[in-house]
Amino acid sequence: MLIQLVFLGILLWASFFWLQCRYLDVLELLFAWTGNQLAETRRRRAREERCRLGQKWAVGNKGDGMDKLLSPPIKNRLNIRVEQCCDFITAGLGLVLEDEVTQRFVAPPSPAGEWNLLTRNLRQRNRYLNWRLRTAWLLGWVTRYGLLLPVRTIACWLCLFMISGVSMLLGHIPDWCFKKKLVELVLRQCFRITAACLPMIRRFHNTEYRPTKGICVCNHTSPLDVLVLMCDANYSLTGQVHTGILGVLQRALSRVSHHMWFDRKELADREALGLVLRLHCSMKDRPPVLLFPEGTCINNTAVMQFKKGSFAVSDIVYPVAIRYDRRFGEAYWDSTRYSMLRYMLMVVSSWCICCDVWYMPALSRCNDESPVEFSNRVKAAIAAQANIDDLPWDGNLKRWSPVRDWQ
Repeated sequence: MLIQLVFLGILLWASFFWLQCRYLDVLELLFAWTGNQLAETRRRRAREERCRLGQKWAVGNKGDGMDKLLSPPIKNRLNIRVEQCCDFITAGLGLVLEDEVTQRFVAPPSPAGEWNLLTRNLRQRNRYLNWRLRTAWLLGWVTRYGLLLPVRTIACWLCLFMISGVSMLLGHIPDWCFKKKLVELVLRQCFRITAACLPMIRRFHNTEYRPTKGICVCNHTSPLDVLVLMCDANYSLTGQVHTGILGVLQRALSRVSHHMWFDRKELADREALGLVLRLHCSMKDRPPVLLFPEGTCINNTAVMQFKKGSFAVSDIVYPVAIRYDRRFGEAYWDSTRYSMLRYMLMVVSSWCICCDVWYMPALSRCNDESPVEFSNRVKAAIAAQANIDDLPWDGNLKRWSPVRDWQ
């Protein structure tokens, strides 16, 4: 009986991964068809516009018997010139307002020739939609909000209660020799089940470099980064103390593992964190510490300034790079605009969240290298691996950017 249950579990697990791959294949075919429809509509609109503005006025010439095609009327030529001037003015104002910093704090727009049939991108594509695209969008809207959203929402709440309940039960187990392995195994499965309910499709690369101790640093896009990484390995987490859903999860995890939560506004908390990190790294039986040195979420198009404190604690760090595929859903959390509940609603109403994770070889600080120089070198390596921009600016500009307030 036990062998049959094990075989059935393995079969279901393999079937689940097969269905995930097929689901992505279907979505890619759907988005390719959508792109072709948008391109066809643009070409048709362009032809109609040229026919409307570029009417050809023929004047008969009795000498050679051929019609000469004259230029469009003066009014049409003036309209074209004004439109060109408006395009230049718009581009110039865009360069002034959308500098390389503030545009990293909002979800980047989709490319002009692509559309993933999400309602949040409908306004940008509305003028190019034909009846086929409108029908596909309507069917997709009914599928996502009528079927996927309720199922995923209920499943995520059940997973939250499951993690809290399992953590409470594991916290009452005496400190026996097998408790650590049991906690790691059970929580990893809980996180994998939670990721599957979103759903979240993960691809891990270079797993031979997976960290097992010390400090692991990673670029930061959303709270989902923690969920992604905890599905593959066990980490001790650090971060800002939160309320609401995240606060419940933080308190639940603290019952069974060593996590460090602090208040970013309290200087004493940040100083104490450095001492706790040094103590944690000196213990060989502790899991690696997962740090996000940027200190805030960036929209996955760049890596911004790493805080030097993470690199003054240890001379060896294990870099990890994460990049999300925005075709299937937006993973970036703009905490200045959306609450956690609103953000999770956007996540579960997307098609899926697909991401790639690259483990990288450990980097050591040179003898003559300061913590700031070391952090910049690690940041550049992560940006190169994820193929995103490397910027020197402080990510906390998101919270007090004056240009953002003017927009």
